[in-house]
Amino acid sequence: MDHLLKVCLKDAATSRKTREALRSLCVYLSTELDALEGEQAAPHGVLTPAARGKVAAPVSAEGGALTDGLAMVLKRTRWKAAACRVSVERQALGHLEGGERVAAAALLAQRERGLRESLAGLRDTIPWMLDQPFGVRANQETAFDVPDEAAAKLAVVADCYETLAMAVEKAGELEAAGIFQEGPPRAFLYLLAEAQSALLSSIAEAPVRSDTDQREVFLWLKEQTTRFRIYVDRHMRLDDLAACDQSADLRMRISKLSDELARDRKDRRQRGQLLNKVRYHVDKLLNAGGATRSEADSLQVALKGWVGAGLDRSDRALTEALQGLREKVNEVEDDVAEVLRGILRPGRVQPPSGSSPDGSDGHGGSDGHGGSDGHASSDGHERADRQSRSLDEVRELLPGMRVVLLAPPTSPVDAEALAAELGAKQLDVLKVDVDGPGKERSETLKGALADDGSRLFLLGVRLDAEEYNGFKASCLEQKLAFVRLPGPLSATAIAHQVMRQVGWRLRSQLEETAS
Repeated sequence: MDHLLKVCLKDAATSRKTREALRSLCVYLSTELDALEGEQAAPHGVLTPAARGKVAAPVSAEGGALTDGLAMVLKRTRWKAAACRVSVERQALGHLEGGERVAAAALLAQRERGLRESLAGLRDTIPWMLDQPFGVRANQETAFDVPDEAAAKLAVVADCYETLAMAVEKAGELEAAGIFQEGPPRAFLYLLAEAQSALLSSIAEAPVRSDTDQREVFLWLKEQTTRFRIYVDRHMRLDDLAACDQSADLRMRISKLSDELARDRKDRRQRGQLLNKVRYHVDKLLNAGGATRSEADSLQVALKGWVGAGLDRSDRALTEALQGLREKVNEVEDDVAEVLRGILRPGRVQPPSGSSPDGSDGHGGSDGHGGSDGHASSDGHERADRQSRSLDEVRELLPGMRVVLLAPPTSPVDAEALAAELGAKQLDVLKVDVDGPGKERSETLKGALADDGSRLFLLGVRLDAEEYNGFKASCLEQKLAFVRLPGPLSATAIAHQVMRQVGWRLRSQLEETAS
């Protein structure tokens, strides 16, 4: 027997099928031995399996369908949740009488038959929630003669399976939308870690030693955190199991975050498309013979679309794209120069030729934001509403926290006013010259990170790749929150980025402090 096991283990080093077969055999033998001894399984000892199996393939750079491993997890968790519900309802039959009980039992038997028939397509699935949901074989008379408390615990297990299924499904949707192209968002990994940990906690008293789907998700998480160097410090260890009775709240947070990530992705794509249009027309204006009134008006229309989409006119990337036009103004015809001066005038977009003075296009009036149609106006209002909500949320999270803003030397930031707008206890502005001596800049960053106190770093400067990676690593090591600011250093723009990047983390810290 020992020789056979050694041969199998040797083959498992190179064969995925052998590893999967050994894992299934381990689970099967463990369950059968527990049943023979008439005892429940011992508490879980590890999060990872004794013999590591194949980690689900990482997300492709092009996005696409959910990885095969997690696609199977989605099917199995839904099946297990439904199976748990059948056993819970079967236990509840004891509260019914007469014909009502007979009818309900017939429906449950039909659902169970359907579940067992579909089980053939689910590999590595042990139907313990049907065979012995309360620790006793279902074919024994007393199998379902258990207190309501026991049935309630199985219902919690069903909730956890459903929550994990939802998290995996959302992962597939986000991946298909291209949101995982540069790696899964850290906030989403935290929620997925919480979902798999809650499931593990819920089955502590179940007649199985482990769950295939919890293990698969855990291994997938480990693969992603290792590959993309993302640090997830919660619910990845046995001494930090998530609560298993908070499924409804967890599902709400997963849904909310998924919607926010999808909206942000849409906003970034729209911003990129509009920015490319602006750059295209600027390049044409800068080329020899391209500085015509028609081209200037086309640039004006592109900027009108930018403002109509609710994007900030002082966006750094937009300002840089228009910078080359400043010298061009003195080289072009007067009518073209007039349009360009209007474009370069801060905070204002001049109407293109043929438009009415109030900004309308002569076909129905203005949308009030420079937009060309009602859809752009709606998007602009929606973005403004989100930014306003972000500012309100930040004001709830930052009281009592010290904030450090890393800003360019020429940036005119009123620290006291900005702190008041954000609701922070204190906001310090640290001037960082990205064009100055690297040694001096390095000492400035080290000094800021070495300072004591609970704080949030706002990165309003563009560090080079090496400096940024070093700063990021130091923040992660010291468990300090930091936010990159791609836009203007205004309260609304900062609040939007704070809530998008680390809002979930600040909220959890606040809840931990309160508890």
